[in-house]
Amino acid sequence: MLTKLLTKDCIQLANFVHSWKEAIQLAASPLLQYNKIEQRYIEAMIQSIEQYGPYVVITPKVAIPHARPTDGVYEQGMSLLCLENPVFFSPNQPVYLIFVLAAIDNMSHLQALADLIVVLQNPDQIDDLIACQHQDTLWEKIKQYTTKESTE
Repeated sequence: MLTKLLTKDCIQLANFVHSWKEAIQLAASPLLQYNKIEQRYIEAMIQSIEQYGPYVVITPKVAIPHARPTDGVYEQGMSLLCLENPVFFSPNQPVYLIFVLAAIDNMSHLQALADLIVVLQNPDQIDDLIACQHQDTLWEKIKQYTTKESTE
């Protein structure tokens, strides 16, 4: 399910970004480009973090920013930004992987999210994803980890 929501063309790599806000803008840009979200969805994600703090950092090195479906989601989707140098959502929270989640409702994305969480439970797999230097390699690793988890 994860590889249906997160497609290869929605994966980006970057050396660094100047701020977590820039990271969210860049990470969400493929979803905006493919008309899965509106610009206001990006603004809602940023506003939510400003209001509630860096709750989107779900495990060391990984953030999953999101907002409500009513904040401008046209179509379910996920994008990924992998950073060579971390961005900080708070002083002690370096983040290298930013998975932007765009859900159309409160339920249909849950299996993909569960698949992602299983992949992210293993710190070695997180480090392997961060070490990828090409979109193709990153995509293959995600497919490999997702397939491995679903066959165990």
